[in-house]
Amino acid sequence: MSDRNFVRGFLRFHLNQCYVNILPRPPLFLSAYALVLSGNHVFTSGAGGTHAATIRGALRAERPDLLTVVLPQSLSKQPKESQELLKDVEDLITMPQNDELSLDAASRKCNSYLLSCTDHLVSFAFHESKTVIEAAKEARQLDMLVTTLYLD
Repeated sequence: MSDRNFVRGFLRFHLNQCYVNILPRPPLFLSAYALVLSGNHVFTSGAGGTHAATIRGALRAERPDLLTVVLPQSLSKQPKESQELLKDVEDLITMPQNDELSLDAASRKCNSYLLSCTDHLVSFAFHESKTVIEAAKEARQLDMLVTTLYLD
């Protein structure tokens, strides 16, 4: 169990690119916002697309101490728009040691790291989201509370 007085949750969003443009982001924003408002620490990886909605929601709750963003690679590998958003994140962890890896391989390492920092995993995915499904399986093996919400 957590040594802190709040739940440490890892929100993981991995969506196939063809769905990103049609998925309404307000539920992702609101999920992060509500979790932080209720005192939960939210961890997420990446800063684009659905991760950006998570970051914006958590920051909107005005408790930057309850948001941790872990990038699977260095900050310089992120798009300029993501770099701008990440300027507002106090707890930003980068993994430049993964820069030579494919983003998929770097994301797997990042997920394992995130799972070691958290007590719960809440993920939004499609059934073909292999990386997220693997993270959920790993979390269950670690005896974590896992919630996967399938969007298809």
